[in-house]
Amino acid sequence: MTLRTISAIVAITVATLAGCAPPGSVEEGVEEADDSEAALGAEAIAKLANDNIGKTACGTNSLGGQGFESSCFGNGGQPEYWCSDFARWVWKQAGAEVDGLTAAAGTFYCYGEEHGTLSNKPHVGDAVVYNYQGNCWADHVALVSKVNPDGTIETISGNWGGQSGSQAHFSSTSSVKVNKPAYLGVVGSNPGVMGMKISGFISPAGLPKEAPPPVPEGSQAFLYPNQQHFLHSDGAGNIRHHFWDGGQQSIITDTWGTGTAGKPVSFVHGTSQHVFARGADGSLAHWFWDPINGGKFDNWAPNGGLAGDPAAIVIGDYQGVWAVDQAGKLQHYYWGPDTGGVKHDTWGEGVVGRPSVFVTKNGEQHAFARGISGTLEHWWWAPNAGISHDTWGSGLAGDPAALAIGDYQAVWAVDGAGKLQHWYWGPETNGVQHDTWGQGVVGRPSVFVTGNGEQHAFARGTGGTVEHWWWAPNAGINHDTWGNGIAQDPTAVTIGAQQHVWALDSTGNAKHWFWDPATNSIKSDNWGK
Repeated sequence: MTLRTISAIVAITVATLAGCAPPGSVEEGVEEADDSEAALGAEAIAKLANDNIGKTACGTNSLGGQGFESSCFGNGGQPEYWCSDFARWVWKQAGAEVDGLTAAAGTFYCYGEEHGTLSNKPHVGDAVVYNYQGNCWADHVALVSKVNPDGTIETISGNWGGQSGSQAHFSSTSSVKVNKPAYLGVVGSNPGVMGMKISGFISPAGLPKEAPPPVPEGSQAFLYPNQQHFLHSDGAGNIRHHFWDGGQQSIITDTWGTGTAGKPVSFVHGTSQHVFARGADGSLAHWFWDPINGGKFDNWAPNGGLAGDPAAIVIGDYQGVWAVDQAGKLQHYYWGPDTGGVKHDTWGEGVVGRPSVFVTKNGEQHAFARGISGTLEHWWWAPNAGISHDTWGSGLAGDPAALAIGDYQAVWAVDGAGKLQHWYWGPETNGVQHDTWGQGVVGRPSVFVTGNGEQHAFARGTGGTVEHWWWAPNAGINHDTWGNGIAQDPTAVTIGAQQHVWALDSTGNAKHWFWDPATNSIKSDNWGK
């Protein structure tokens, strides 16, 4: 038996000294945590810890069991100091490896050493060990539930705030609480709310891998595989396709389809390129190409009676398309490997123009559209809940552009006064919020989010300029103008670290602008008709 094993066993038997012993009166500032959405991995740990705020050593936990591990009986059949029991239980339920963890708080520190996850930097879902004394021995362990941009953290502790007395009395009168206000997450510091020194942060091993983030909705531009593609209507019903090939250092142009009306929408699904467009007869035309089979065509709604341009998106193995018909109804078409062909349902009514769609990380499908009276209408479908609806705003003159940004949902649209309006909702916004980003624009904006969290919106200026607004954390909203001479709404995407914008001029040429952080400059070229 190793010294570490002996120490861990001793730590269990003398938990009065080594596991969650009360550091003194530190109950001030303790209040309930904010709710958070369920997610995989570390976010699931924070969610589960939050779900158990107020739970006790022998009470019913959020999953219906009694207490947490041996919290109710580990002290000779009575409640034991159970901060480690709580942290271990949460990690275990979230799918983390918990071998080697016991009722002794210090075993988390040794776990971090053994798994290579001991760190000076806090992450959501980490265990925080306090007053570590060596040999898997410490006074307390908590879980990180929030890491703030200023370096402060919030933690959730089991066995917190009990009444003075024996181990059984303290542990039976304590509960799961949030340690607030937030405090600096620095190893070696002594946060007052804790009354103990931070010894280290330990990340769990073996958590389920995060699911890939949902892809944004399709647009008129895409990357495949390293070629830049842009599609548009030539005004005569033909879908023109341009792509830049880095190997040939040239722009190649061809025609993908004919007999269409309005603007196409495209996306990449696996190794296939897909383009949807409203047929001149109101149908939903679909072209697709892959390197093995070449190009093909089918029609998803021969009798669709569509009046507006489609919005399309990839949802895992499925493809979804939304469009407004001549009766002002929002129609939805979808295809997947087990649907037995293209399926259809109706989501709502009373709308015009082109909708904007996205999928959240928990699988909800959202569609925003302009109401016939200029309202911002919103429908969403949730697994096992069906379709719901609400109205976010009013005064729209142009079609909306929407994004899912982490746990948040954001929509931009131009109003009747030519102002670029922005609505957003999140778990902490207390409903839908609104602000104005700019003015002097028309049409439908094009939006994206960069990897560092910047939100960008491009719109057509009333004088044919390419107007650009962006919001950066801690910097607010900024604006510049990228170019001029456009006659149709822009399409904007990110390609690596670069930002790209395409728009047609009055002669039907596809103009292209791009910004490269390496040179911090905007360049442009003409991709032709």
